[in-house]
Amino acid sequence: MIEVKGLTKKYSEDITALNNISFRINEGEICGYIGVNGAGKSTTVKILSGGLNFDSGDVSVYGLKLPENEIELKKISGYVPESSALFNSLKVNEYFEFIGDVYNLPADILQKRINYFSSLFDFSQYIKESIGILSKGNRQKVLITSALLHDPKVIFLDEPLNGLDANSIIIFQDVMSKLSQKKKTIFYCSHLLDLIEKISTKIIIIEKGLIKLDKSSEELKNSEDYTNLENLFKGMYSENSVRKFSYEEAFS
Repeated sequence: MIEVKGLTKKYSEDITALNNISFRINEGEICGYIGVNGAGKSTTVKILSGGLNFDSGDVSVYGLKLPENEIELKKISGYVPESSALFNSLKVNEYFEFIGDVYNLPADILQKRINYFSSLFDFSQYIKESIGILSKGNRQKVLITSALLHDPKVIFLDEPLNGLDANSIIIFQDVMSKLSQKKKTIFYCSHLLDLIEKISTKIIIIEKGLIKLDKSSEELKNSEDYTNLENLFKGMYSENSVRKFSYEEAFS
């Protein structure tokens, strides 16, 4: 589970990325964490995954308090960052072997999992190719696989679908749903509202470093006048705050 109390993160005196936010995500939940660019999504996931310090508040993941238990957290978590920073000079199988060494996975178990996920996401033919020559989508598949090889308890996802084809997105959704059924806790940052709505059991909306909504998906669906997540999200912004395109102003 994930517990956050009074979390504040400032990048400067003028920039407060997170302003005293609090929330709880229970074991086995898929939390869709939603917001516009600059709302504080990536800052939150970097802090929760142990990759970024914060100014004040309490953060714990499966009882591991941060930042002091950062190393222990990494042992039980998987993280798919927004940008796929991989070792381009390594071959795909070499990178997976490196991940296996980091998590002390027995060679036979590691190979079984590599074979399974490379077949599932359809990149088996690239296993002996250098990561640097792969397409964006295949690099993302490698990144997702590397985050799952050690069967983590908690998974942090920051725009994990970048570059994936439609079939791989459907497979990814199925993977996350079934991992949730196995009591894995998933923190899922994305701007793809329809996909978030399909698999999330909890929705948190953040705006300018503040939590604007924190409800279970079931509670949202039973709310009066609720139609879908996209309309809810749009409705949280005033007409004046949503910019609209004018062809005449742009090109006349």
